[in-house]
Amino acid sequence: MKHLILFSILFLGLFNCAPKNYDEPKNLIGKSDMVEILTELYIGQQGIQFFPNPNEDMNLNLAKNAVHIMKKHNVTYHDFSESYKYYTMHPESFNEMLNDVKQNLEDKLSKEEKERLKNQQQDLLKTK
Repeated sequence: MKHLILFSILFLGLFNCAPKNYDEPKNLIGKSDMVEILTELYIGQQGIQFFPNPNEDMNLNLAKNAVHIMKKHNVTYHDFSESYKYYTMHPESFNEMLNDVKQNLEDKLSKEEKERLKNQQQDLLKTK
């Protein structure tokens, strides 16, 4: 989750200085599809980073995974990139999308992981 938040802040900061009149791209990817793509990209990134193959280049694996996800959703990299730029130019909408990505990730947690997180949060509250 920390990476998702850092990723979001970085891109919001980068695009915050850009012009605010970025026009809607011709092949804008819908919000729900973007949420699904971003969720899958995040999960893939985490899997590759947590379980790296020492015989392979991590960046190449991340790129291959992104290509696979784009093909799965019938989206070109150009359309994804332009849609991503468009949504980041609309922070309220982008923030809603990121909240949906976060919810998707939380929904995908196993029962055991959810219980572990709940216990960690309770332990933190007890120490305060």
